[in-house]
Amino acid sequence: MEKSELSTRDRMCSVAGGMASQLVDREIPSRLIPFRGEFPLLDMIEARRFREAIRSTMWIEDLPPKFLYAAAEGSRMARLERGFLHYLSRNGLKNGDFEKLEDAEKSEWLQRWMEADSVSADDLVVKKYRDEATPVSKSLGDPAMPVAEKREIYDDLVARRAYWDDLCFEFGRIGWEKKLLNLALYIHYGGDLEVVLARYKENHPDYADRIPHSLAYYISYLRTGEATSVLHYFLLERVYLSEGQLTALLTAELRERLEEVFCWDGGTNSAWTVGIDYRGEEKMDEIITTLDIEKGREYLIFGNLTIKPFIMETKETLLKENPWRVLAEMLAEKDYAEAPENLVCPDERAVIDAYNETAPDLRKIRCEGVPEPVQGDFFNAKVALLTLNPGWVEQTAEVPGNAGTLKIMTPAQRRKFLRTKADAMLLNGCSFPTEDEDLLAIDTRYWNNLLGYVLNRWPDAPKYLTIVQYLGYHSKKYGNISKRLVKSESGLLPTQEFAVRLVRYLMNKGVTIVICRSARLWFNAVEGLESYPKLVVINNPLRPYLTPKNCKDDGFEKIEAALNE
Repeated sequence: MEKSELSTRDRMCSVAGGMASQLVDREIPSRLIPFRGEFPLLDMIEARRFREAIRSTMWIEDLPPKFLYAAAEGSRMARLERGFLHYLSRNGLKNGDFEKLEDAEKSEWLQRWMEADSVSADDLVVKKYRDEATPVSKSLGDPAMPVAEKREIYDDLVARRAYWDDLCFEFGRIGWEKKLLNLALYIHYGGDLEVVLARYKENHPDYADRIPHSLAYYISYLRTGEATSVLHYFLLERVYLSEGQLTALLTAELRERLEEVFCWDGGTNSAWTVGIDYRGEEKMDEIITTLDIEKGREYLIFGNLTIKPFIMETKETLLKENPWRVLAEMLAEKDYAEAPENLVCPDERAVIDAYNETAPDLRKIRCEGVPEPVQGDFFNAKVALLTLNPGWVEQTAEVPGNAGTLKIMTPAQRRKFLRTKADAMLLNGCSFPTEDEDLLAIDTRYWNNLLGYVLNRWPDAPKYLTIVQYLGYHSKKYGNISKRLVKSESGLLPTQEFAVRLVRYLMNKGVTIVICRSARLWFNAVEGLESYPKLVVINNPLRPYLTPKNCKDDGFEKIEAALNE
């Protein structure tokens, strides 16, 4: 099917089946596009029955499996051909004229269309339908069959709704053990679950939302012998693992659990099994009780895997790999009688200096300001506020501004202020906002004002709030630093990449996240954040007051639930 989501109309047999009926019994399905595969999709008798079936069936997913496959592939080919015809027409070439061209010219037109419409060479490959019944298993038992052919057969097998849509009828017809074995063998023969799921989502866009649930069921069954368990709930509700992480986790589990067994009956007959721990939940409870919260959470995610398929942020890794550490230690040791001269992380100084050379004054990074990348008690937070970067207020006769704040402090107040900022950089911050007069800097007063509604309703809220900045340095207005200057794959400074890691940690802990400023920047930087179930987005980012009316889609209820825990 097409890469774009199918509409209700396109799922109707009269539409998709009608388009496919013209192609399913052709030896050469198209005179325009060189589709590759085993043709025809259906023989003459099957094609006649196919046309009868689509006349008496409303939805293509209600067709018998082989006819459903023919309808999907046939309509996909028809749509590709129609797209190519539109492309030729837009470029002033008629169908008949195209057929008169030399093969080399046809190839050039085809290549330009594929590039323009993002059509890959794989999209032109049409595979023959294979049933899941006996013939497939017999052929796979043949040790002489090339691995690539075995992979192709399993590729067709595991890309069905019966494997990824837990709400459909077919899902329950195949046992967990059989499905897990087929998935494991597909991976064993060189298959990639991410590729299968990408194709599945193209073919079944209406059911793609069930994929994470199915992945969690499979992982739970492997580790406990039960699809629905404490572990299934934990992976889906307590920690937020992206679909990609769940896929990597299942792949790693299946790789480690697939075993080859032998039956001695006068010869060696190879067979395969997947190791399932049917008493896993009982063992899991015993292990968890002996671990602290951080280690217990890590164990529930990775189980007994010998190789972890992705990096999971922990308190230990964040504290150890914090790029703000050098600057924080310097702050804790010094006593600035005047405004600090250049408070920038050493690894970022050259980039920021280069940026400031050409940036307008309004967007220059103020290196004399004490950075504020994180505020509040980060590791105990129930609600995290994501914003852009700390502002900057110039010093005037009436207002001390950011730089003047330090000047009007006594030496004791200044030492306390700087050490508090250093602790926040090291993720050891105190509750925020604060009523301590020695620490009431400009940004603190700003947040006290925006959080007034929350602070009045939940007086102890400061214990459970944290603020993470997209850029920890001050400026009057935020300005993007060119990727040309940063020269990193992400296009972010090391301290910004650390902010992304902080958000991932919060997501994995199930913390409610409120985006106060620049949602698009955060979505681009943090994979899975846009679909995070505990996400709240502010209606008016220019006035990001934390109130019920200023939260989109009744998002304040998520904040309320978190603070009432």
